[in-house]
Amino acid sequence: MILSRTLARQRIAAGTRPGWIAAWAPVAIDALALVTVLALVFFATIGTINAFNLPLAVTIVIFFALFFVPIQIVLITASLWATRSRWVDDASDVKLSTSRKLHD
Repeated sequence: MILSRTLARQRIAAGTRPGWIAAWAPVAIDALALVTVLALVFFATIGTINAFNLPLAVTIVIFFALFFVPIQIVLITASLWATRSRWVDDASDVKLSTSRKLHD
């Protein structure tokens, strides 16, 4: 999320539109960095869960909070920035839509 956001903001400010690989490679790098961090957290979490002998429901909530939520936040945000960096705004060429004409 950090790399893809930083590069996308720089490209948007410069007014350049990257290719598909240039836009989505930072997302893949962010995902690999996240997997690396979560792998380290996983081993510490498993040890703690086993040491305290937590119930299954508590274990599921812990895994949801520590793994699922961060993965979703990072990957969705990184994907939004990658998409935003490739976006072409043709607002000047767009005519009024038919729904707009019906309401006037």
